[in-house]
Amino acid sequence: MFLSRRTNGLSGSFKKRSTANGSGCRRRKPCIADFQARCPLVEALKSYAGRISAGFHTPGHFQGKAAPPVLRQWWGRAVFAADLTEVPGLDDLHAPSGVIRRAQELAAALAGAKETFFLTNGSTAGVLAMFLAALGPGERVILPRAVHRSVVAALVLSGAAPVFLPVRHLADFGIPLPPPAAAYTAALARYPDARALFALYPDYYGVAVDLRAVATTAHSRGLPLLVDAAHGVLFGRHPALPPGAIACGADAAVESVHKRAGALTQAAWLHLGSGRLSPPRVQQALQFVMTSSPSYLLLASLDAARRQLALSGERLCRRLLSLAAEARRALRRFEAVAVLAAAGEGYSLDPTRLVLNFGAAGLSGYEAARLLRRHGVVAEMADFANVVLLLSPGHGKQEIKALTRAVEAVLAQHPVARAGRGAGGARLFFPAPPPLRLSPREAWLAPAESVPLEAAVGRVSAAVVAPAPPGIPVLVPGEEVTEEVANYLEKLKEKGVPVHGMEEGVDRPALRVVG
Repeated sequence: MFLSRRTNGLSGSFKKRSTANGSGCRRRKPCIADFQARCPLVEALKSYAGRISAGFHTPGHFQGKAAPPVLRQWWGRAVFAADLTEVPGLDDLHAPSGVIRRAQELAAALAGAKETFFLTNGSTAGVLAMFLAALGPGERVILPRAVHRSVVAALVLSGAAPVFLPVRHLADFGIPLPPPAAAYTAALARYPDARALFALYPDYYGVAVDLRAVATTAHSRGLPLLVDAAHGVLFGRHPALPPGAIACGADAAVESVHKRAGALTQAAWLHLGSGRLSPPRVQQALQFVMTSSPSYLLLASLDAARRQLALSGERLCRRLLSLAAEARRALRRFEAVAVLAAAGEGYSLDPTRLVLNFGAAGLSGYEAARLLRRHGVVAEMADFANVVLLLSPGHGKQEIKALTRAVEAVLAQHPVARAGRGAGGARLFFPAPPPLRLSPREAWLAPAESVPLEAAVGRVSAAVVAPAPPGIPVLVPGEEVTEEVANYLEKLKEKGVPVHGMEEGVDRPALRVVG
């Protein structure tokens, strides 16, 4: 069974009870379905909420009695009854020894991890903790350039020195591909003093590198492999999906459970797959980057989502894969829409994620997403070339039909491509990584000033500048503002795309640069 070393305390009492529950397990012999059927934190919350009579502790709404009426009428009392704090019997997230510890052990068992930590500040908190636990000031980490902005924050906080890998693009879609193992090997030859490798699995577009090969490269040098698997929480839950990050050899990996697995927004896991990162040090790092008053609603949703994945994950993913295949078949009849189907040798795709390119209809991803919204279809994200749609276990045939009708309506309005607007220009959509002149930490801490965008060219950025979503930085603190980057940011502004880190000047957008 996929039980972590910390599950032994659970299994003793577990083995004593009968396991005849219709799951196919023999009576008196435990199986993984029985083990994972419990929700220790949810059960404890329900028990406490049902017996409390005079709680003199936070939160101040006192189980909804003092909650804003508009929310109490909408949400009901049950939500507020479960919104509790660290009281006897409900454990402490930052020093778990009771029901939270048992809930985390169950999540570790599901992932095949040695240890799992619940995160209430999203996968971002897990990324920060990984870097703080694994790297110190000036120590090199080898990583992709197209990372989430949380990684840049981790570089600033830890003081680690980034070695960004060369960016390759999938030409027809303009998508930056995650670097393969060979790129890490080449970087290690140049920087043999590197202390860690970092990888995406998969990226925002659902492109997954051969993570086992990257893990082999890291472990051949005795280095830890840290993985942002925020979008890979369903991986390993069905044979048609890529394996999970921990199964591939990741030493630490974050998964955003809220993205695809039913937990509430901000709820995530940080798994440790080996002993290369010290669990106590990771726990201490999490105390730095997470609130000291974690939401028990989020924690309970992690406990319940784990149970659902354990007991019904394969069935839910089978249905999801079937819907995704149906959507691809329906979209295939539109010649003006390209659907990402492969990313090349050494890569696999998350088949439950749809990446649509409307270039043949003369539409950018931003334009297509805006038009789809007019027909009731809201995409996860868009870029200059593509629209990305996430299918979830909650979708059904009705949503697939709505998507197909919306695409058909958009194409009816834009049947002919306009010159220069097709997918062939995709390689121009995301600028080349600019030169790194200072470390991210040095640039962040340096004196800075705001200057108009055109005056920033040739200066060093003091901020993370990233369109949201997906949050991939166009500029990292310490990078030079090139003409290409400035032009790209200007185009984003023209399209009305929100760009975090770009300030509103009096007449023109402005950037913070090192003074």
